[in-house]
Amino acid sequence: FGFRGVSSVESAAIGGAGHLVNFLGTDTMAALVLCKEYYHEPMAGFSIPASEHSTMTSWGKEKEVDAMRNMLEQYPTGIVACVSDSYDIFQACEKYWGTELKSMIEARDGFLVVRPDSGELPDIV
Repeated sequence: FGFRGVSSVESAAIGGAGHLVNFLGTDTMAALVLCKEYYHEPMAGFSIPASEHSTMTSWGKEKEVDAMRNMLEQYPTGIVACVSDSYDIFQACEKYWGTELKSMIEARDGFLVVRPDSGELPDIV
């Protein structure tokens, strides 16, 4: 998310490269290019499969759990991140992730990141 709120591609690259000093996760391509050009690092960071609000809401509210299940089925191993506050983060965590999909999550060879992308802190955490 390094391009959000910055003034230029250069700003995103510099900020993203600074992030990559300590972390490997990024979707900021400009940072990867900077690290390759100036530090000769062939691959300074990596991305993971992640949903966004539009990919979740396109299934409709009634099929939100199916969209979540689809993420687990499409990415059965490794880290996968899923936006879970399109409608109701608490229902998503308690009913979907914590009950209906719990056995799928526990059987995965990897981690699920449940992402609340909106709302007021600390209420949503």
